[in-house]
Amino acid sequence: MNMQASQFSNGTGDAPDWPLLPLLAGAALLSYARWAAPPAWAVDLLALLLAFSISQCALQCTQCWAALNTPALRWIVLGGGMALALLGAGSVQRWLWPAMSVPHPVWLMPLLLLGFVLLTILPAAIRFEVQRSAHEALQAEAQKHRVERQLLEARLAALQGQIEPHFLYNTLANARALIRQDGVAAEQMLNHLIAYLRVAMPDLRAATTSLGQELERAEAYLQIMQLRLGARLHFSIQAAPPARACLIPPLAVMTLVENAIQHAIEPSPAGGRLAIEARCEQEALIVEVSDDGAGFQSEGGSGVGLLNLQERLHAVFGATAELSLIPGQVSGITARISLPIKTGTPL
Repeated sequence: MNMQASQFSNGTGDAPDWPLLPLLAGAALLSYARWAAPPAWAVDLLALLLAFSISQCALQCTQCWAALNTPALRWIVLGGGMALALLGAGSVQRWLWPAMSVPHPVWLMPLLLLGFVLLTILPAAIRFEVQRSAHEALQAEAQKHRVERQLLEARLAALQGQIEPHFLYNTLANARALIRQDGVAAEQMLNHLIAYLRVAMPDLRAATTSLGQELERAEAYLQIMQLRLGARLHFSIQAAPPARACLIPPLAVMTLVENAIQHAIEPSPAGGRLAIEARCEQEALIVEVSDDGAGFQSEGGSGVGLLNLQERLHAVFGATAELSLIPGQVSGITARISLPIKTGTPL
């Protein structure tokens, strides 16, 4: 609240245009002086100027004083200032009037003082409060979005933290198993892993990455798995340039590929074929990972990886993001991601 008060006091907020008020007051005083008989009008003019000055000071205090952090306090101070203005102006008038000729009833000047103060100060005070309330509402909304974004980033980091060790563990376990069978192939697998990590690590903590980069990582992973499975694994990747430019959460495709390998290709003695296809349809990016293997088993098809992926998709792209599993007509399964199309620099 102190920051908000300083913004209004130093001119960076939407403060009222105060120079207009003295101009209006001066015009009103000159108009009044034309019909007030001399020399009484000089006393009346002095009283009006004094009332306006005191009220204006009170109004400025409500803007600049950080301790007045609620509308009620500001209205109390402003009301007190206006009352002090009327009393001070009335006292000056009563002190000077005995030596002057009084051309109008005694009650007229207090009424003019009250009306003048209300017409010049009250609209400005109301305008200031409306602008200040709008400013505070915008700041509260911005703070809410900042907190939500921080929570979202922490949540994404936690979810991705569950995926990354899973992938690394599986790959290293595969390399260890392959060392016993074929040392050269194991070395090739580790080289592929090093190359994969060199490309992947800078993007793993980002909220989004391009689909093109994600497909490169998936291809590196499939090459690693192909070294272990040999002829049991065949894969293909198809994606048009417009689809490759779209944004997607890191490791989204990798999660689907890992599940297909683990639940469809590896359990089958004959292995199988895995196909990755990405395309843009109207306003949506469609990414499909299909296999012709045994399909996801009931006990494994909805594991932590897929649940985390679904949460990440919703966290980054909202309720319009979808993850669905479509059984094949004969065998296998297709995992489909549908996202609103977003392009640009990864977040």
